Amino acid sequence: MPKIFTDENRDELRLKLLNKGFKMLKKGGLSAVNIDKLTEETYIAKGTFYNLFENKSEFMYHMMIHERTCAKEKLLSYIDGSGKMSRDSLRDYLKWLSTENPNVFAFLTDAEKKRLVPSWSDKYIEDEGNDSTTMHMLISLLESPADAPDWKLACNYMKLIAVSLTAKKVFIKENFSAMIDSLINQVVDTLCE
Repeated sequence: MPKIFTDENRDELRLKLLNKGFKMLKKGGLSAVNIDKLTEETYIAKGTFYNLFENKSEFMYHMMIHERTCAKEKLLSYIDGSGKMSRDSLRDYLKWLSTENPNVFAFLTDAEKKRLVPSWSDKYIEDEGNDSTTMHMLISLLESPADAPDWKLACNYMKLIAVSLTAKKVFIKENFSAMIDSLINQVVDTLCE
């Protein structure tokens, strides 16, 4: 990165690229995330992109991490003044997650996943320790958690939602929303009193 960029400029450019790239991905899949078009639409030189990201695969990896981070930050908006989240707030947050779908995998084909994922760090793909940390953090935010919430079951319900959103076309269209709502209710009932 040229010295004319401060760390703050660099971070702003990365966020701008990641946000624009995700919009492109959601609109047209991986092929729509064209580096030439991305740099043109964000008004940066292509060389600047490659100073920030080694290649498209690394860019996609950072997009996945960025979207997961944004989803965790969005969670904070569902917490009340006492620092807790009600049963309804949890349901609303999960509904937001399923509607907004910040899951990069939902917009990739199976072939694209097979090509990209092997080059990504496993710690963000399948990690029970990360699952445990995330679910226990979520439980700690609940104003009325269940006496013995089965975090693994709730986590699996959440993963079912994510997987369902990535394979939406295999489900019966007329009942898809009802199925997602049912899974959301299962998460809420598993974690809350």
